[in-house]
Amino acid sequence: MATTVESLTSTVSDFVSETSQEMMTSTQTMATTTDEPLSTSLHFAMSAVIGPIICFLGMTGNVLAIIVWNRPGMTSSTGRYLTAQAVADFGVLLTFILFDSVQHWDKDLVMQPSYGVFYCYIAYPMFFFFVITSIWVTVGVTIDRYIMVCWIAKAKEFCNPKRANFGIFLVAINCFLINIPHFMSFTPVAIDANSTASYKATEFETGSGGMFYEFWIHCIILILIPWVSVFSMNMKIIQKIGKSNEKMADKKTSQSQKKSKKSENQITRLLLGVTFSFLFFIGIQCVVQCLWMQKPEGANMELVSQSFAFAKTGVVFNSSLNFVFYCLMGRRFRMELLAFLRIKSSKDIQLSSLVDTSSTNTSGSTSTTGM
Repeated sequence: MATTVESLTSTVSDFVSETSQEMMTSTQTMATTTDEPLSTSLHFAMSAVIGPIICFLGMTGNVLAIIVWNRPGMTSSTGRYLTAQAVADFGVLLTFILFDSVQHWDKDLVMQPSYGVFYCYIAYPMFFFFVITSIWVTVGVTIDRYIMVCWIAKAKEFCNPKRANFGIFLVAINCFLINIPHFMSFTPVAIDANSTASYKATEFETGSGGMFYEFWIHCIILILIPWVSVFSMNMKIIQKIGKSNEKMADKKTSQSQKKSKKSENQITRLLLGVTFSFLFFIGIQCVVQCLWMQKPEGANMELVSQSFAFAKTGVVFNSSLNFVFYCLMGRRFRMELLAFLRIKSSKDIQLSSLVDTSSTNTSGSTSTTGM
């Protein structure tokens, strides 16, 4: 076992070292070549080095999140949604490596006919499928929390694992159907002496139909609407929790007030962290991608390209950060994770569960997150 770990560590270390050296060499070459713009080196750095490192860390975090949210003590509708989100985020990170990073690692790969087919019909469209699914699962878990906090009487009826599974199924089916145009965005091509890749954009992708889909359907309906919805509902959740604690303040002992306030602050921090991470990274990516695709007259496309290099990596950041937020702001999640890693005993977890349940019940928001 020790030999395997040492071998894996050595392999990863060699890969990072070689890739970093390649990036430095590439950057130095570009610095002395007037024909190579700065955006080229930025795209290489983000896609070949920084992006993959974040992806590998994020995939590990998402796997741990899936395991923790499915532990017996964490079963809830919220846990189901967050499991689905971790699966979608894992898919985002994996497909980013397969359709973007590998092209910078191996320039000859894009000339392989088999990769052209893989890129056109699996890697590229499935990346957007996972991105859209992750976004709408975020909407689903926000609605779930909104009902639990703002419509407490309806929570038992609507917020249960069975309904959550059905909601996730609907999200996945609809996201796949509305993502079908991305399967028609690229097509494989025969390789000849003038070829630069084994695939090319289709007439649909470069025509008015593709532009309409990417801007109005993808950016406005699939990203902007959930962006506004998530922001609005989380603001109402935070407001409702604050008002609930104020109304019950005169009925509490000083100790229960302290517990309730701590629970309120924890939920607020977690909601704000997840929400504004989503709002920030996805918002920037959407704006820059629209500029990148529309290429408006008078725009500095070199600057847009440089911005796009950072913006596309923002999607990777967004799909990697939820696990960090769970660990930093979710005490229950943190305790369950430690139990899974055999760092904390089951007795400590049971005690933590009792404390969390008592605190959450006092605040009038039982099972808002299960975190």
